[in-house]
Amino acid sequence: MKWVVSPPDTPKPIPYQARMEKMNTPGTEPCKQCGNCCREGGPALHVEDLEIIRSGHGPDLVHIVTLRKGEHVYDQLTHRFEPLKSEILKLRGSQGTWACTFYSNEAAMCTIYDQRPAECRALDCQAPEKLMEVYSHERIARTDLIPDGHPLLELMDEHDRQCPAEEIGRLATPAATGDEEAAAKLEHMIRYDDEIRKLVPERTGLDAESMDFFFGRPARTLLRQFATAVNLEKGGKMVFRKIPKGS
Repeated sequence: MKWVVSPPDTPKPIPYQARMEKMNTPGTEPCKQCGNCCREGGPALHVEDLEIIRSGHGPDLVHIVTLRKGEHVYDQLTHRFEPLKSEILKLRGSQGTWACTFYSNEAAMCTIYDQRPAECRALDCQAPEKLMEVYSHERIARTDLIPDGHPLLELMDEHDRQCPAEEIGRLATPAATGDEEAAAKLEHMIRYDDEIRKLVPERTGLDAESMDFFFGRPARTLLRQFATAVNLEKGGKMVFRKIPKGS
């Protein structure tokens, strides 16, 4: 399922293009395809990746997860958890980890190597600092993959208003430590988020796995960033609790 905008009439400069060309030049050391970078996490996507998404041989929407503005994410370059200043799209993980969904442990290889994203092409294991040249360059957002006027755009905006990632983070600890007002607000967000992820596939026929692209990671998942979990009582009320260290 591909809703991709047309490329710009005038290609924009790619500051790391020379680096990428050099890496593909005969005589330079090729990628050993050891899989270490793939297991540490899939790449964020950039404007240069629109072409491989359009090709039908690279990532589809079910392979992409949106990390929304305000989410706390691990920055692989600074090695710190930091809130995002703007949303990014990233190849999703597999089997409950961030290991790239396109990496095959059995074959010890990338299954879309010839159509791999720009960050993967730019990465040089011998000098990982070179990834800085591509890391923040023109990342794409959901609106780059969905045409203007698509009916889900309005619903995505409403979801962002009802379930802002930064607010989930702000309410998590208070809700788990006895603040009833925070718990009530957080429960409303989680129920809204749960319902959206259930209703949209039912009414549109979209793959349920694509909901992480349209609406970002589930609110329940974001809670775990703040060592908070949610359980349902017998009456259906949500109860928030802190997750013990090491769990």
